[in-house]
Amino acid sequence: MIKKVICKMIAGTAVVAMGLSLLVTAIPANAAKPVKLNKSKLNMTVGAKKTIKVKGKKIKKVKWKSTKSKVASVKKKKKATVAVITAKKKGKAVIKATVKTSGAKKVLKCKVTVKAKKEIQADVSSQPDVTVTAVPGTTPTNTPTQGGSEPTPVPTQSGPTPVPELDMNNLAVAEYPTLFSDIPDCDIIRVGGYYYMVSTTMNMVPGAPIMRSSDLVHWQIVSYVHEILADDDANSLKNGKQIYGNGSWAAAIRYYEGTFYVCFNQNGYGFYVYTTDDIENGEWKKHYIGNTSFHDPSLIFDDGAIYVTYGGGPISIQEIVLNDDDETVEKVGNSQVLIEKPGTWGLWEGNHIYKIGDYYYVMIIASPNGAWFRTEVCYRTDDLFSGEWEEQIIFQGSTYEYGTGIAQGGIVDTIYGDWYGILFQDHDAVGRIPSILAVKWDVEGYEDWPMMGTYDEDGNFTTYTSTGAKVQSPLTIRLNDSGEENYIVDDDDFNYAEGDKIKLVWQWNHNPDKEAYSFTDNPGYYRIYNDTTCNNVWFARNSLTQRTVGPTFTSETAIVTDGMKPGDYAGMVALGSDYGMVGVRCDADGNRYIFQGSGSANGARPTDTTPITENESAEQIEGSTPVYLKIEYSFNTGSTRSDKANFYYSLDGSSWTKIGKELSMSFNTSTTFMGARTWLSSYATSETGGYVDFDYYKAYN
Repeated sequence: MIKKVICKMIAGTAVVAMGLSLLVTAIPANAAKPVKLNKSKLNMTVGAKKTIKVKGKKIKKVKWKSTKSKVASVKKKKKATVAVITAKKKGKAVIKATVKTSGAKKVLKCKVTVKAKKEIQADVSSQPDVTVTAVPGTTPTNTPTQGGSEPTPVPTQSGPTPVPELDMNNLAVAEYPTLFSDIPDCDIIRVGGYYYMVSTTMNMVPGAPIMRSSDLVHWQIVSYVHEILADDDANSLKNGKQIYGNGSWAAAIRYYEGTFYVCFNQNGYGFYVYTTDDIENGEWKKHYIGNTSFHDPSLIFDDGAIYVTYGGGPISIQEIVLNDDDETVEKVGNSQVLIEKPGTWGLWEGNHIYKIGDYYYVMIIASPNGAWFRTEVCYRTDDLFSGEWEEQIIFQGSTYEYGTGIAQGGIVDTIYGDWYGILFQDHDAVGRIPSILAVKWDVEGYEDWPMMGTYDEDGNFTTYTSTGAKVQSPLTIRLNDSGEENYIVDDDDFNYAEGDKIKLVWQWNHNPDKEAYSFTDNPGYYRIYNDTTCNNVWFARNSLTQRTVGPTFTSETAIVTDGMKPGDYAGMVALGSDYGMVGVRCDADGNRYIFQGSGSANGARPTDTTPITENESAEQIEGSTPVYLKIEYSFNTGSTRSDKANFYYSLDGSSWTKIGKELSMSFNTSTTFMGARTWLSSYATSETGGYVDFDYYKAYN
């Protein structure tokens, strides 16, 4: 196990945080810390187990004893300073640790109160709409062992709410991948009985999608953090400028004292923190600092102060203050290096920081030098600013359906005290795909580490710490199956009234031009007006987009094109590192033809220079005849494990004709840095004023 000692101290003789002045008394560097227990009181339930430990220096021997072993027994572990308390029946007991040091003998005490199962309650706000009972079906089995800390407390307005009964015949089951769509850079929290996850959507707006679940398997988009970011040429696809590969990047989410926080970096612009007291329906308040980059940030609240941790080697920490009056983020003092990047790792970034029990934990996505393999690595210390950091691989392996590593994401506890983590895996063109793993804190030999793995049918836990390891079966989650479907793509008939918000599954490519689209000018249609000219799909304003879903996926739409002008292109686009389009083109004489074409950014950021290559043309379209369009995707199917898109058209919506060239799709960090999406697009190459109407959109497997 690698250990690193960080000895840097915060500069200055006075520390000011959140308006409180702290008097700091100098302590000699070699002064011994007092010997003590990490917990003086514990509340437990019958059947629960908690770990307790003696902290201090120069400890020679520890003897453990319970005053009432029939209420709460105690058994030391291999390391004498650590013991496990088992709650056996309702009552009170005192756990005594007789500690012998080099200088003296001392008796330390921890008072334990054991409650019966029927007395268990959890503070639950935003409780899912499920049947509840005062008697849970099971008790927590996997709480953190650091001092026996309870599940994360959640403030409530009307007092504790009983825990929903755990129906062992209706548990959620996670397949791999858990969500077969591009949802990268996941971060997750629990508030009451709901879990909220944020992820990256780069240049798409609205941005930083918030997804909700009550079972950690089925997720629905419920809101977005921001409508747009900067209102300039690059964010709005004007004058040949763009922000492909940038935008809101690697967002982090936290909940603290009734407020939700989401932070992220926008490369080339600065750092944002958004806050709200209503994550599903409330307004988000923006706080911003320019000319500052916090790469892959995470937030932690400690002693009343807000800190952001960040970096791709080393990991640094910066105290910040959010100013509501002028919507700014203010840095307090200087940043400090917490963890230097070890030489054993190549990729090393995506930090997520937590304070759990007695330790601070920083989770990192890493890859071994010279061999690309996503690995989840964790670092811990008991002193955030001057402690010794230990390193541990907590997951290194793959899932049974795919061979690449899985890493970068967050961990969360449940209302029953279990823990889970959500990480993502590279799945080529479809994107970076999240999956869930169990987290266990008391794995023998890895005590107080959030080891990630799976349970088998007998409850045995398997850890994964080698590149050849593979998860072998689906994972049963100790939460009631919500019965809900994933809501990340959806059909749309575009029947919106004035002022209606469109479905949350839609995002625009870059900032939309609100004066150049409408859902009401031709009711029941999405109309795009070509108010600007460009040379290719990359710069087509008001392109409306949705994710694709693996392993196979179909997008379908119909367009009415009698509003097109010479040089216009309109239709449906399959877009990843390259793109393919099926639709209608209007030639220089005003004649409209069905066509299929393709284009590429050649492995770089897109530019507005290269026009689409027209691979095949078909029927000429007269008047307002609708043209039906379809794209069929296949992701990593068959022995070749290749990603493809094929294109079809129809004039009646039932008889389909394949057209053009099959598109080979891939994922490219230098182009969009996103998984494959379907776009509804229209653009002018020679004159403005044309338009096209999209009748509907269908998405199906």
